[in-house]
Amino acid sequence: MKNASLSVAIVGTGPAALMAADVLSHSTHRVSIFEKRKSLGRKLLIAGSSGLNITNDLPVDEFARHYSGPPELWQHVLKGFTPQDWIQFIEKLGSPTFKGTSGRYFVQDMKATGVLKKWKSRLDERGVQFYFDSECVDFEVLSDSKKISLTFQNGKNDRFDAILFALGGGSYETKEDPLRWPEIFKRKGIAFENFTPSNVGLKVDWSKEFLKEAEGKPLKNILLTSKKGSRRGELVITSYGIEGTPVYFVGQEGNVQIDLKPDLSPEQLISKCRAFRENLSPMRRVKKQLNLSDAALALLFHEAEHDSKSTIETLCKIIKSFPITLTGKQPLAEAISSAGGLNLNEIDPSFMLKRFPGVFVGGEMLDWDAPTGGFLIQGCISQGKTIGSSILKFLV
Repeated sequence: MKNASLSVAIVGTGPAALMAADVLSHSTHRVSIFEKRKSLGRKLLIAGSSGLNITNDLPVDEFARHYSGPPELWQHVLKGFTPQDWIQFIEKLGSPTFKGTSGRYFVQDMKATGVLKKWKSRLDERGVQFYFDSECVDFEVLSDSKKISLTFQNGKNDRFDAILFALGGGSYETKEDPLRWPEIFKRKGIAFENFTPSNVGLKVDWSKEFLKEAEGKPLKNILLTSKKGSRRGELVITSYGIEGTPVYFVGQEGNVQIDLKPDLSPEQLISKCRAFRENLSPMRRVKKQLNLSDAALALLFHEAEHDSKSTIETLCKIIKSFPITLTGKQPLAEAISSAGGLNLNEIDPSFMLKRFPGVFVGGEMLDWDAPTGGFLIQGCISQGKTIGSSILKFLV
């Protein structure tokens, strides 16, 4: 056990919490981590269930542009702990990484389990104490001692010299509706923006005939365009609509267009289709000559207006700009992440609440947003590094 001088409580066990704990574990301060569940890192485990994407290879300046909120905030935290710093940290834990498609980095075994196990062992060795089944229900800054009192669901009360709340966003919280923790802060007059789903599938009113052929199948190498911009990638047809990275980046309710062959111009498409000598219908020529996926062919056959398939020219035009209407988002419980949370105006540059000295907040519980592709976890990790350093300065 360390010869502790001051005490720090961290509430939550997500990426921001664990990184702050790692920074603090280098000091002589006593660090205690509280988690309401029976184990740590639940959302990190969920994120890693289909391959743990830890960051992206974009330069920091470009990386920062993918976040909502003040640009200077993200420049500050990302430069304080860059994507390369995070990759090196993971590798030093003993989890090799590799660079995949679109500049994304993954852990080699594609899971979060190994990273969490190694990270907890490292924190255990440094004297960090973990307390599970410990849900915080209130806090108070004590004017007489300047300590912060934490109250837990079981009635236990303890005092600390600094506290970090890293309580997570609203996604995947199926057992709490609404979430309990926002009330702690609302009662104290701290501005809170309601959680809304982000990085989530969008609804489309598909026909039954189309879904019978295409549900679960991919639209590969497409370009999705909306008023928010354009994004290439892969979409998956679902019973309710569409999923996939292009939707997460530029999807929004309303009319959007899908380019099913973004590497070819309309003129090139027409030329390829006309090169076939047999006397076939436009759809048959497209099927033979353009190498479209099963889902794309089903989309044209079942969802395109009849007149648009009457000639090679009109069919190639719609292949380059297939219109669909996105009618709404999937529920928050099914979202990869959430927008909303504690208003960023409530914190100073160190991530401390302006009205509560010694109380720090970070991670997805704050009102910021980012797409998938390594941006979410990097944002939390970089915040955790900044907050850990800020707490050390506060305790001096």
